[in-house]
Amino acid sequence: MDELLTEKPKRLISLDAFRGITIAGMILVNNPGNWGKIYPPLGHAHWHGWTPTDFIFPFFLFIVGVAIVYAFSNRLEVGAPRKSIYLKIAKRTAWLFGIGLYLSAFRGIPTPELKVLGGLLIIGLLGLYIVPRLSISTEVKEQYLKYIKIALTFIVILLAFTGIMDVKLSTLRIPGVLQRIAVTYAIASIIVLNTNIKWQAILAVAFLVIYWLAMKLIPVPGYGAGMLALIDDPTGNKMGNLAWYVDSILLKGHTWSGAPAAGFDPEGILSTIPAISTVLFGVLTAHWLKTKKNDLEKVVMLFVFGVIGLVVGEVMGIWFPINKNLWSPSYTVFMGGMALLFLAMCYWAIDIKGYHKWSKPFVIFGSNAIAVYALSSLTARALVFWWKVPSADGTPMALKTFLYQHYFESWASPYNASLLWALSYVLIWFIFVWILYRRKIFIKI
Repeated sequence: MDELLTEKPKRLISLDAFRGITIAGMILVNNPGNWGKIYPPLGHAHWHGWTPTDFIFPFFLFIVGVAIVYAFSNRLEVGAPRKSIYLKIAKRTAWLFGIGLYLSAFRGIPTPELKVLGGLLIIGLLGLYIVPRLSISTEVKEQYLKYIKIALTFIVILLAFTGIMDVKLSTLRIPGVLQRIAVTYAIASIIVLNTNIKWQAILAVAFLVIYWLAMKLIPVPGYGAGMLALIDDPTGNKMGNLAWYVDSILLKGHTWSGAPAAGFDPEGILSTIPAISTVLFGVLTAHWLKTKKNDLEKVVMLFVFGVIGLVVGEVMGIWFPINKNLWSPSYTVFMGGMALLFLAMCYWAIDIKGYHKWSKPFVIFGSNAIAVYALSSLTARALVFWWKVPSADGTPMALKTFLYQHYFESWASPYNASLLWALSYVLIWFIFVWILYRRKIFIKI
């Protein structure tokens, strides 16, 4: 037990960089210029198997697990009451889930409302800049700034509301990336606060076993038990596994329209169970990093268990194939191993060897991770569904289509143009988070 006694936690720059790499990768793969022209490594595996793009989501959940331990340790060490920690968990979970639902519901802000509210927003922001520079008393300045901030809050709420006025609640997608982060974060947090390391490891394995047995043994009406492959039914839909069946019954009409099977969602109900294990793998990793072992021993064991995870995941894949859509147990273990290897490389390069310069852009990206993901997703939707320009024949054209055709596709090959658009989009958002970072603005949820 002495080995598990912890030191005063230090800031893991490698974790910040790893988070930033993951967010930058998420924005890159989610925003190609043309979805039909993607280099294979930048697209998800259609069903069984994996590509580098399939690393991104489990990496982020793994990082969430590591961060949970460090955050809770800091709060408990300063004497924070558990009630306040639970309230923080509930608040963060609600915010993450709510933002995820908003991203699903967002349809764009009508032009008349945008002109009025957008104009008021600009005036308010100018007020925040001008008022502190006025030759008036500090008390009056603070009063003016208070009123401006209240007005800006009102304006932002109205803008947000107008963006979802046209949503159809009957078809609103309920699952999603942020929703899964919210649920797995909440469950893993409760586990961490109420169990020791031994039980956290047991539960990480138990969730995988329960999911494996359910997927393999519980029969699906019309298909039987253990169906994992994509199969065609008479309507041309691909379905048959238990995860699809649960989603199609409990989330009917509220799943992702682009899923491999109608009624299925890759962030659906049943497949969230093994995703909790991904977060718990991060939790267990954090416990190891917080021990009094020397840095070299820590990084060696990260590499060792990373390789073990890859091998065990591949072996498990013989019976339950690696599958991101199903978040299969083999996928969970394999990607857990891959996350350990990536973190080990970052830990060795940054925290042990002190090679910091290369990681700075990623640390900056990771400093406002959820905010930049949400805003980049909203902007991507706006570029396609909201902001329009006249085409050559006068009909409305998506602004993204106009920009892509005129400034990327016009001179680069189709695949390179698509990649360059994605890289440019990442660069634009890096500039945004860099400005926030320079001004020490960190949007916490």
